[in-house]
Amino acid sequence: MKILKYIVCICMVSIVCHSCIDELEIDTETKRNLLVVEGGITTAFGPHEILLSKSAKYGSILVDEVKKEKNATVYVRNQNGDQEFLEEGNDGSYFTSANFAANVGDEYSLVITLANGERYISTKQKILPVPSIDSLVLVWKKQPSLSDIQFNSGVEVYAQWNDPEDVANFYQWKTGGVYKINTRPDLHVARNFFGNPVPDPLDCCETCFVYETNNDLNIFKDNLTNGNTITEKVGYIEDDGGRFMEKYLVVVQQLSLTKEAYQFYELLNNQLSIQGDIFDPPPAKVGSNFINLDNPDEDVIGFFTASDVKTDSIFIDNDLIEERQPVRQINDDCRILPNSTVNVPPFWN
Repeated sequence: MKILKYIVCICMVSIVCHSCIDELEIDTETKRNLLVVEGGITTAFGPHEILLSKSAKYGSILVDEVKKEKNATVYVRNQNGDQEFLEEGNDGSYFTSANFAANVGDEYSLVITLANGERYISTKQKILPVPSIDSLVLVWKKQPSLSDIQFNSGVEVYAQWNDPEDVANFYQWKTGGVYKINTRPDLHVARNFFGNPVPDPLDCCETCFVYETNNDLNIFKDNLTNGNTITEKVGYIEDDGGRFMEKYLVVVQQLSLTKEAYQFYELLNNQLSIQGDIFDPPPAKVGSNFINLDNPDEDVIGFFTASDVKTDSIFIDNDLIEERQPVRQINDDCRILPNSTVNVPPFWN
């Protein structure tokens, strides 16, 4: 889970930074498992997903493990008292209905009651409007390398939009994509009884469409560019030898954030940037907008967001790729790739 991974990394960095000065003593017997909340809602139609889990205790992995929170009651409530109950999925995931969409200007809280009776609520998040993306700009990028033969490359994606005047705006971008890939199931091999490879051609399937998302934390504030036309890098699509066999559809979501949500993500980014040298910012506690109604002093990990969203997309054609990476050959059914399907997307042609 993304936020939990971020927090674990921060805790590890904090321990490393302090261990060279004083021994860190933690009473693992008294440390409670903390609730971890991930997700939010937007003005786009759902379903919107919320993930719930309890973090592992400090200490040996044998002491405890991350536990998905099942059988919880979860709902979103606005300032008028209207409620949207989430339906439980798998592995601690909860979903709004597909026809639920939040409204700009409304304020929303997330209310959680765990199976053990513990109750949590987030502070209200007001949905602020976000401007539309005027255009997406694509730039092929060859990364610096000491080798003339091997190098990394990809396509940088920039969004351009007009920032509203006299308003403090806080942005987040999420990107995803779809690409077509060809594999060679006819060259598939298996292992015989002695462990030796033997030809094992497969009947299906050669061509798939792969859906993927980019989990990078990409945020921006307009304090230095307020009211201007802004061009900002919002994504990077690496050429892995498979993504640009034909063309690649990149989808960009531009979301609004409250000031509090931006500060949460900014602190998270700062902690993740720690490299272990003397110029690093000191490790800091990453806050949350949740409170345990029965134990207000308990820490909670995560932040419930409510955002306006505008979406744009663009195809990356092969002609943009100045130097192609070696073609990625997969001697197997293309459906082994995560989030792949043989169904042609309706927008592909």
